[in-house]
Amino acid sequence: MGNPLDLPTTGTSGTARIDDRGRVVLPAEVRRRLEMHPGDELVVTEEAGGALRLQSRRAAARSLVGLAGQLAHSVGADLRAERRRDADTDAAP
Repeated sequence: MGNPLDLPTTGTSGTARIDDRGRVVLPAEVRRRLEMHPGDELVVTEEAGGALRLQSRRAAARSLVGLAGQLAHSVGADLRAERRRDADTDAAP
């Protein structure tokens, strides 16, 4: 089976089955490469064409941090400036 979405891959793949309780076991090699352990949570996203994307919470967090790093300004700095303006307004006679 090829990569129908033509996305970059690491070359690691395998087959998984859904058991009668709805559980899916990922191939051992995939778990090893991604440093996944029992109890780790995954984010499951249904994509176009019925594809499923599995992402570890750790990888999802890294993606969000990457997006935040692309902001042109600091949200924290904006909040501090707003609080200073509010404090100056409150302090004015």
